[in-house]
Amino acid sequence: MPKGRRTIIDISAQPGLKFESDEYLAEFTLPAYQRSLLLPRAYAMLTDIAIVSALFALFVFVTMSEMPGPVVITRLLAGVYAAAYLLLLVAYLALFMLSASRTAGMRLQRLVVVNRRGRPLGPRDALMRAFGYLISTAPAMFGFLWAFVDPDHLTWADKVSHTFVKRA
Repeated sequence: MPKGRRTIIDISAQPGLKFESDEYLAEFTLPAYQRSLLLPRAYAMLTDIAIVSALFALFVFVTMSEMPGPVVITRLLAGVYAAAYLLLLVAYLALFMLSASRTAGMRLQRLVVVNRRGRPLGPRDALMRAFGYLISTAPAMFGFLWAFVDPDHLTWADKVSHTFVKRA
């Protein structure tokens, strides 16, 4: 390029960037805030698992007592009961998200699930979170444990549904 000539770059054709700052500045969306909730969230999940396990134990007792003859636990029967347990857990979590944006365990820990703007979940958000619960529970609850290693301290259910847990 000869000396004295300038290169002019026209930026008027650049796509506009849209920053929705209210979505990202809310305190509950910050990793440090989410990290502070890891223990209460774990206690809430353990409470919810205990509730579902008690209900499931009652279900297993009733169904096994109604079986004719001695009960033989085969791999097929164990698989059916394991699948039923996971479905019961996901149904429990989904119904609580749809109705109250928090589970019984979250209520005890004074936590609530909200969207990015801090509002309670609508039906679509709650169903997406329920789907997130499904994919979080299937691989040995790994999706919930993910919050301990994720830089944002979010579970798979949080990520899939774009929701956050915050103090109520």
